[in-house]
Amino acid sequence: MKTDDPQAPFDLIATLGHVLASPHRLRLLHLLCQCDRTVEDLAEVMQQPVANVSHHLQLLKKANLVATRRLGRHVAYGIADESVKTFWLQYRDYSATRLAELQQLYAGLAAQRSQRGGTISREALADLLQKGSVVLVDVRPREEYDADHLPGAISIPLGELIERVGELPQDKLVVLYCRGPYCLLGDNAQQQLAARSIRALRLNEGVKDWAAAGLPHSRSPGHQPLVQSRPA
Repeated sequence: MKTDDPQAPFDLIATLGHVLASPHRLRLLHLLCQCDRTVEDLAEVMQQPVANVSHHLQLLKKANLVATRRLGRHVAYGIADESVKTFWLQYRDYSATRLAELQQLYAGLAAQRSQRGGTISREALADLLQKGSVVLVDVRPREEYDADHLPGAISIPLGELIERVGELPQDKLVVLYCRGPYCLLGDNAQQQLAARSIRALRLNEGVKDWAAAGLPHSRSPGHQPLVQSRPA
């Protein structure tokens, strides 16, 4: 690359844009911000062939957005460092200020959540947690909960919710959360509980949004990330 070429930096920056110009790669980045995963696990979540997911991950790795570690016969993937989480949240939220379709999608989700029981703000939830008057349920997969969760939250993955519904105390308000404003795990959980006449509020934010706001969050005892993130 010629140092006297005025176009050179923009050509290089555009390579990152190319990596991000894929909904599949953006979703992979979103998932890896929750916790480290193997390519096989990611393929199952994405419902995509392993070869396709591996190709997308290699491009993300080439752009230094994800890192890898050998785990037996498998390869574990994780975000390259904590700054990737910050970048992803800012990119996601900035997109919502520019894309009318994304705003409409969020408005539709908000309307559905309101009909099923309602939502709760970060500030209101923090107040209820201090009073001990709420049961906070993390409906993400257990490995995501172990990697990072809200303080006091209990782990009831979506697939286990109905069989474990008896664990929800009847004298406390139920609040559900998952991966963030566009995640459907919390919506499905809210719908399942509403069908059984159990009102549950939905926190629109995820753990990473909570942490980005400077609020406390927890990791399960003994949990070690598969990929040791470099300092931001």
